[in-house]
Amino acid sequence: MNTGFQQTRRAALTAAVAAALAACGGGGSGDGEAPAPVGQVINSTIKSASNGSTYPVQVFLPESYATGTATLPVIYATEGDAQYGGPNRSRFDTFKEVLQRRGTQAILVGIGGTAWRGTDFLMPGAAKYLDFLVKELAPAIERQYRADPKRRVLSGLSHGGYFVVAALILEARAGVPPSFSHYLSTECSVGEHTSPAGVLAFEKQIDGKPLPTTLLLAGASGGNHPLISIPLFNQMASQNLPGLVMLKAEYSTSHVGADVPAFEDALKRFFP
Repeated sequence: MNTGFQQTRRAALTAAVAAALAACGGGGSGDGEAPAPVGQVINSTIKSASNGSTYPVQVFLPESYATGTATLPVIYATEGDAQYGGPNRSRFDTFKEVLQRRGTQAILVGIGGTAWRGTDFLMPGAAKYLDFLVKELAPAIERQYRADPKRRVLSGLSHGGYFVVAALILEARAGVPPSFSHYLSTECSVGEHTSPAGVLAFEKQIDGKPLPTTLLLAGASGGNHPLISIPLFNQMASQNLPGLVMLKAEYSTSHVGADVPAFEDALKRFFP
């Protein structure tokens, strides 16, 4: 991480953080409503040694972080800079607002670089992107913040949802324990495959592998996007994957519209 992380970390530990920084990403409400808890947003960049790309990174610390001492779970959201929430509202912004509204005590890490989704989320680039997340970004976050390495969540939508599944498969196939305690794959695409059958065949390679983690597969019944989350769930649930907790959800909405309800469901199920 660059020196901005060191400077802003010191700022995050001051009492002023708890009451300020609304302009830096806070969640004020409309007139006449009680303001939502604010917290702090820290902006930085990190250059990956794994693939050579430089990623903008946004970190949201909940309001209690500045005065607390507990380690917190960390949610790693791919495509943090994607404008899925509408003009001037990124995926990171939308997820941050959900955390603020619910009062969830978790750190949110929005990973930019949406322009490279066709490379980072699909094979063979997904392997290098996964190395970047687990060998570079997550350790840097855990050095800088009170982040619990045993409670990591990985979230992705569409190609990002495919990457979430691919990350699980790549590590299991290599005999490596899952790097995340929870995986949220929303509207998983077919990735580099030509059909859902290709995704199912890709996943089938890990039959019999231990997977001590939790996977939530979420999909949308509306729109024209191929719904593969349910057949993927059914296949994985029928396999021998010791330790894997399988969860599923389906929403009557659009492809992108499933992102927020899936995230809210994940918070309820992952952090009851």
